[in-house]
Amino acid sequence: MAHEINSATSEVSLNIYDAIGTSIVRGFRQSSTKLLFHLALYLSFIGGSIWLTWEFYVTDDARFLVVLACLAFLAVALGATIHRLLVLSGDVVILSPEGFHDLRLTAKLVPWNLIEYVSDWRLRGNSASTIILKLHGDAEDSLPLTLYGRLMRPYERLLGIQGIAVHTWTLDISHVRLLRLVHAYLAAAKKSDGA
Repeated sequence: MAHEINSATSEVSLNIYDAIGTSIVRGFRQSSTKLLFHLALYLSFIGGSIWLTWEFYVTDDARFLVVLACLAFLAVALGATIHRLLVLSGDVVILSPEGFHDLRLTAKLVPWNLIEYVSDWRLRGNSASTIILKLHGDAEDSLPLTLYGRLMRPYERLLGIQGIAVHTWTLDISHVRLLRLVHAYLAAAKKSDGA
């Protein structure tokens, strides 16, 4: 199973992915239930961090900066979650024969031929419900990112993420299913380019 997911360009995988219809446009929405859960989670983390800082008054500058960085990250995540609940409706992730588009991250569709490879980002060996799209050369730098996409870049780089990070935890499709579909569309695009 892991071989199937992680080797989309192998001949075995191309045969497996041929069964998935990649000539249609597929869109995926955000799950309101998952978004509300994340909203409550972020609020509790922010409240807990503020309480701990206030209660124990961190005096060490380095620890205080870490707390501030964590609070800034949580504030961005909270703001993005509120924005998604109030503003973004309809499909937010779109797969088409032409490319991949995550409306939460970029204003433009990313053509399949710009994507070098797709991977499942792992944290300590476990899937972190994040799909990484590694683009060729400096194509990533020329993408027009949304405000959320620009704000998340430094944190993603800090975590060692190289490429476009597509977070799947709030979507109405499972992480594994979306990862397989992305691999299938990429494999189909590479196959048609090679034909």
